[in-house]
Amino acid sequence: MPKVELHLHLDGAFPLDFLFELIHKYGDDPRINSISDLQNRFIFKDFSHFIDTWFWKNQFFREPIDFEESVYQTLLKLYHQNIVYLEAFFSPWDYKNLGVNPTDIIQANLNAVKRAEKDFNIRCRLIVDITRDHGHEYAIDRLNEITPFLGEDIIGIGLGGSEQNYPTYLFKNVFNEAKKRGFHCVAHAGEVMGPKSIWSAINDLKVERIGHGVRAIEDPKLVEYLQIEQIPLEICLISNIKTGIYSGFTDHPFAELFSKGLLVTVNSDDPTMFGSTLANEYSILYQELNLSMSEIRNIQINAVESSFALLEEKKKIKEIMNKYWTENMISITNN
Repeated sequence: MPKVELHLHLDGAFPLDFLFELIHKYGDDPRINSISDLQNRFIFKDFSHFIDTWFWKNQFFREPIDFEESVYQTLLKLYHQNIVYLEAFFSPWDYKNLGVNPTDIIQANLNAVKRAEKDFNIRCRLIVDITRDHGHEYAIDRLNEITPFLGEDIIGIGLGGSEQNYPTYLFKNVFNEAKKRGFHCVAHAGEVMGPKSIWSAINDLKVERIGHGVRAIEDPKLVEYLQIEQIPLEICLISNIKTGIYSGFTDHPFAELFSKGLLVTVNSDDPTMFGSTLANEYSILYQELNLSMSEIRNIQINAVESSFALLEEKKKIKEIMNKYWTENMISITNN
């Protein structure tokens, strides 16, 4: 099934064997002697443990070529999963204390994106995550650093990191400035923290999409607002289970948010770190949440409409999707 991905972190989507090669290239962790050891390293107790592991794996990306090859191989992997278009996050400042120039990382990622589009026709646009944990006082400097790259492939800024320790409202000024410069604006909210974080992303940052946003379900007024305004939610089911936000899929609010008419999309977040794929996410909708094929198709189209692709590009993507459904003789009216 052709798919669109709107919430994927390139820093968490690297091929597992590529990271294993980097670990041995730099020879810094004697505990990792096999792919199995690496897979076990990506079992998380909670969200905090996930963040710790995130920074652990960062130490093995040390040269621009490491980033370029990682992104290129990631996009090749996604191409084989029939992802035709994605908008991917990356945070070049996560590696600054390791001696890697953020500008070099930006250019390396752009190189990989262009190579991938040329070699196997996957379209990837980039959203630069300014990351809460780096401090709001440095956010405008980071915006200035990426502004020269704003264009066809870098299209927006995002806000990831700790909602609890770095509240959303602190980044109001930088998001306002980013909008003036022509950046699309999205933010993680309502993942670890509750509805207040989502309200802040809407009212303070004026975001166009909400990353995660699942805890909107705790505030009926927020649910109503999101339904009326049709602000897209980038929901990542497996991520929410793996990081302990919800104990299982039966507890996850995706189906309820969808049934209430919210504009929900399905995404994989950090697929390698969670041992998942976007196809797995869609399978959960059918197998665990009992959604029909017609409903799944509607969610698939939600992703296209919620993307920042140009209108003509959206039209082409929907044509690819409609062709798939027609050729596979899947009735979208009787399921």
